[in-house]
Amino acid sequence: MRNVLSKMLILNLGITFFTMLFLSLVLLLLFSHYFYQKNEAFLEETVQEAKSLIIKYQRKEIKENSFKRGMELIDRIEGIHFYVLDASGKILFETIAENKYAPTEDVLNDIMQNTKGGKMFTAVFSDPKKPSLDILVSSVNVPGGTVLGYYLVADIMEPFRESFRLIWMTVVGAFVITIIPTYFVSRHFTRPLMEMSRAAYKIEQGDFGVRVNLVRHDEIGRLAQALNSMASQLENIEKERHDFLATVSHELRTPLTSIRGFVQGILDGAIPLANQAVYLARVYKETSRLSHIVDDLLTFARLRSERFNFNWEEADPVEALTASVEILSPLAAEKRIALNFSVKGENQIIYADIGRIMQVFINVIENAIKFSPEDKEIIIDAKWQPSGFLVRIMDEGHGIPPEELPYIFDRFYAGSFSSEREYPSIGLGLAICRLLVKKHGGEITVSNRPEGGCEFVIFLPKRRT
Repeated sequence: MRNVLSKMLILNLGITFFTMLFLSLVLLLLFSHYFYQKNEAFLEETVQEAKSLIIKYQRKEIKENSFKRGMELIDRIEGIHFYVLDASGKILFETIAENKYAPTEDVLNDIMQNTKGGKMFTAVFSDPKKPSLDILVSSVNVPGGTVLGYYLVADIMEPFRESFRLIWMTVVGAFVITIIPTYFVSRHFTRPLMEMSRAAYKIEQGDFGVRVNLVRHDEIGRLAQALNSMASQLENIEKERHDFLATVSHELRTPLTSIRGFVQGILDGAIPLANQAVYLARVYKETSRLSHIVDDLLTFARLRSERFNFNWEEADPVEALTASVEILSPLAAEKRIALNFSVKGENQIIYADIGRIMQVFINVIENAIKFSPEDKEIIIDAKWQPSGFLVRIMDEGHGIPPEELPYIFDRFYAGSFSSEREYPSIGLGLAICRLLVKKHGGEITVSNRPEGGCEFVIFLPKRRT
């Protein structure tokens, strides 16, 4: 009973059975009511005919022999037996003498009491000694007495029993016939559920490549799509986790290996005392790089988990951009790169974490300097728009291969030119920039310039939405 198909099959068959049972009982009750009403009406109509015959006899319109033959004929044809009683309840005439199924004396007295007043009385009487021999009785007053007609309920129940058996045979047959279609209908709805259950179990075991091959346009189909979508997301997350571990392990292993080698050389005396200061400077540089990697990883993780704290305030982005240019001017001067900086429009205020905005400006401009050849120019063109602050940063470097443009803001994507730098990037800088700009309600995009180099465009709205 732990199987969904079994439960649904039993439930559907149970509902079908009890529905048919209920309907059959209602039908039997209605049929029984109709059957009794019809027989009561027929009995009352026959008793009225007998009454008319008695009145004709009392008026001497027919002879006694004709009266008796008429009453006996009705008895034989209609199966209704008669008593004719005087006012005291004495039997004056009966169509069947000494009938063992005839009403008892107590029943006759009860009928006489209920027939007073001239109204026709009809009822079913039971014999306490013989409850199976119930009789349907109808009586009416005639001059000087009462005429009573009756027949056994058992006699009129035979057609009813046949109908009862027919109804039950129909119910049982219909129930048996519904078993097969109910099974296939139940299987139609439970099969995809069982497939999704097996897929969910595989996902639980770590198999994120499993998919439910189901084409339906109902709630079950949407559930299957959601399960497949969840599996795809988990597969991507697992892939990103592996990539993250591989990238972090590689990026941390290189500086740690250098630091370990330099320290080991100093401790072993392999590095002369005169050269130790140079190697310690390299150790310091490697530890700074490690610190930068760890900071980027923590920043990115906090931004993704919505646990990053921003210092929101009304600030001037032009000041942040100017400070960023000033900080990076010495780095540009080392490569004899000119930073052409201009701002158009009247200064305004935006609502932002100005420290994080400055982080974005520094990262993008620093990349432009690192990837630009010597004796080139970087244009930093900023202008105010009605809705916010727009910054375009254009360099004269090699540009970005077109096939890499869609992935340039992905985490751990360092690009094909990363290996050309003295210290290759871990590939989190631009990913962090995009998250920071998005948190401000803005947008950052990149494209290649026709004349060479690439162009980053950063837009910051006045108020984040």
